[in-house]
Amino acid sequence: MRKTVIILLLALPAFLFPKRLEFKDFIRVSGIRDIQVSPDGNTLAFVVSTPSLKENRNFSYIYMLDLKTGEYWQATSSGRDFSPRFTPEGALSFLSARDGKVKIYLIPKWGGEARVLLEFAANITDFRFSPDGKYILFTADVLPGYRNFKDLEKKLKEKSKRKWFATAHLFYRVWNQWREGLYSHLFLATRDGKVLKDLMRGLRKDCPPLDLGTSHDFVFANGGVYFVMNPSPEPALNTNNDIFFYDLGKSSIVKITSGKGNDSGPVTTPYGLAWLKMRRPGYESDQTEIYIKTQKGPRNLTSSLDRHIVDFLWGDGRFYFTAYDQGYHPIYSVDLKGRVKKVLGKVYAKNLVYSRGRLFFTNEAVNMPPEVYSLDLASNKLKRLTSINQEAVKGVEMNPLESFWFRGANGDRVQGFIVKPPDFDPKKKYPTVMLIHGGPQGMWGDDFHPRWNISMFASPGYVVVMVNFHGSKGYGIKFTDSINRDWGGKPYRDIVLGMKYAIRKFPFIDKERIGAAGASYGGYMIDWIEGHNPGIFKVLVSHAGVYDLPSMYGATEELWFPRWEYGGPPWEVPEIYRKLSPSSYVKNFKTPCLVIAGEHDYRVPYTQSLQFFTALKEMGVEAKLLFFHDEYHFVVKARNRKVWWKEVLSWLDAHLKR
Repeated sequence: MRKTVIILLLALPAFLFPKRLEFKDFIRVSGIRDIQVSPDGNTLAFVVSTPSLKENRNFSYIYMLDLKTGEYWQATSSGRDFSPRFTPEGALSFLSARDGKVKIYLIPKWGGEARVLLEFAANITDFRFSPDGKYILFTADVLPGYRNFKDLEKKLKEKSKRKWFATAHLFYRVWNQWREGLYSHLFLATRDGKVLKDLMRGLRKDCPPLDLGTSHDFVFANGGVYFVMNPSPEPALNTNNDIFFYDLGKSSIVKITSGKGNDSGPVTTPYGLAWLKMRRPGYESDQTEIYIKTQKGPRNLTSSLDRHIVDFLWGDGRFYFTAYDQGYHPIYSVDLKGRVKKVLGKVYAKNLVYSRGRLFFTNEAVNMPPEVYSLDLASNKLKRLTSINQEAVKGVEMNPLESFWFRGANGDRVQGFIVKPPDFDPKKKYPTVMLIHGGPQGMWGDDFHPRWNISMFASPGYVVVMVNFHGSKGYGIKFTDSINRDWGGKPYRDIVLGMKYAIRKFPFIDKERIGAAGASYGGYMIDWIEGHNPGIFKVLVSHAGVYDLPSMYGATEELWFPRWEYGGPPWEVPEIYRKLSPSSYVKNFKTPCLVIAGEHDYRVPYTQSLQFFTALKEMGVEAKLLFFHDEYHFVVKARNRKVWWKEVLSWLDAHLKR
């Protein structure tokens, strides 16, 4: 009888057994970014980035899409091509490291092989064409004290051989690289490849700024160039990015914006310069608003919208932009009178561009990898233009994001989300994982995350719960501000109250089998829970978590961040640093925890994780350390991602599926 049952099960059609998202599927999903529209509005160019386990890196290609026929194709093949830019006449140019050095390449409009358009002493990092196509603006990392371009090349070669460096300035390293005296400068070149001048010659400044800048931080306009840099002697101590104008005729620089907050993303319009502005100095998560320069001074166009703006652009008499909004990135518009309108909601739009009455962007969801979409503004018709990731997830069952609201800290309404596992049966009890986002001014949303992918956590049979706790973006600036100097307070209570609410509301959650995982600030909160566990969480995962605030301050790079978040450096407010440090509560540690770190993480240096792991072992807590020698704040290499998912899911399984 038993053999007969097995034979019958094997004979059943495959569709009766849902295919779960596995790493072999997940690693085939491509990222899509940097959409560009040709001058005639008939063609899109964009970047498709695909991970390779064999090569242990991402392959990056330029794709083209014919908007008349709907056909799209891979236009480059080296696997090291990015930053597509159309020339004014419609030829495709792009950056490529195909021969080891990043140069600008051009594919003629009539077709043919790509040829080098411009190379420089250093790797080129971004570029733009002038409206008439005669000139090129580009950025590259240089040593400011060079005499000429040949001398720069010599100095860069000498630097590459050195095993030491000396500096008298902060921001000597950022994210995952040591700067070692390098600064990103803005250069002007002719279309035939002759580099004319360094517009920032001699300045120890960066354009774009090392952080808080945008991909639109330099633009040709009005016989010159608008660009963004931080003019202060130590940019690591403040967020004072400003917009400047370089007059090409006079070779002079004029400061355009004022105030001590972050100004970035200059956009030119027939009615004046517009940009994104943060008003409060030192606060990198302040509300971003669209300002336009008028004869009476700067005017705020989006003061009526209590949301954090991301992308913005000019098109046909108004601005279009995306913003954080309750787990989504909707598209909005605002006219010159400041009238804001939501154009498209319930989408996770990124890479927004405009052309001839249409918006183009990528869209994604928890159960849908990114694709390119268009929105016809006259008819409001939304259309998917690509199916690049269709094969990667074909037949895979992934459940959608579901929202719930509950009363969190201070009795405030707080939003949570839940994703059910494949083949879900409401009559069963499921182990559950609470995911905690970073930032802390971040947001869980309906996206197909390339690292902390919600469907990958749900796939092995977990209910996944997330809470956009106090401090999250998408709920207004007052809600975002509420985390300042309260890292272990309201957000922690929201997480606990949200999990308790989910247990009551969703009877399929097994309250005896609940774990929690997070990275960056999410890792901080895991470390905090370790010392304040209310008895809910049976197992924890801490990735790149902030553990000891005083030692973190002395080793991180963006010093404006802890100064704002905690009210000053540790010698001025030692009581806050002590109170908010998970390291102050070691005697309460008792929950099994997996600790993960990358050696090249300079945002949250890996020693934070080592200190946490050491304390866990000292206290006799079951703990494991997963350390990557070649990763940073994020795990990005394909083979390392495979190891990460194997270790994280195995750790959760061992404690929640017993």
